[in-house]
Amino acid sequence: MTIGERIKALRRQNGMTQEKLAEYLCVSYQAVSKWECGLSNPDLSLIYPLTKLFNISADELLGITVADNDMTIKKYNSALQKYRTNQDHNSSYWWAKEASLAYPKNYNYLEWLAFAEYQLAFDENLSENPSSEFFNEMIENSLRRYEIIIEECTDTEIYSKAVLGKIMVLRFSERIGEADWSAEFEYPDMNIKTATQALYLFEEGQDLLNYLENESK
Repeated sequence: MTIGERIKALRRQNGMTQEKLAEYLCVSYQAVSKWECGLSNPDLSLIYPLTKLFNISADELLGITVADNDMTIKKYNSALQKYRTNQDHNSSYWWAKEASLAYPKNYNYLEWLAFAEYQLAFDENLSENPSSEFFNEMIENSLRRYEIIIEECTDTEIYSKAVLGKIMVLRFSERIGEADWSAEFEYPDMNIKTATQALYLFEEGQDLLNYLENESK
């Protein structure tokens, strides 16, 4: 069922004419008719008034069910689990972008997107005819997303990944002074003074985790 069909059904359930609905929403009755016939959709600014008018949630109005949400999250989480080992960096980027748009406050997805943008910048740098414009765009996008996580996220694991990601991207783009500042003032271990130390410690920690994981199998 389309949003127009749902509006039509809700309007009828509430004993309302197209003209009366249009009057409540300050639009023409022709606009309501077009929604219900599937010729156009209501403006986003009308979603909230429609939910209040019919006393329903936005999910109900848009036809989003709990099952739909659960399936969507499972789909994104499945892709998320593979993102650091996914060799198809373009695919990983689009999955991460879609997940971040769907769940803008999910910092796991945002960190995934930042890493995917770094990977695309890395790939572009290695290409035969690299585009400096695309490279710089991906680098700046990646850094901006890492900054958002560092400023907003209270989860220490995601925060740590974001700081390391930021350091990695800054070093890759040869902004060593900024990378060292981040290592000294943003990295969770306050004894770390340089980006090199921070990345080495992280790699050493990852090796240890991989060893312990293999030992437990």
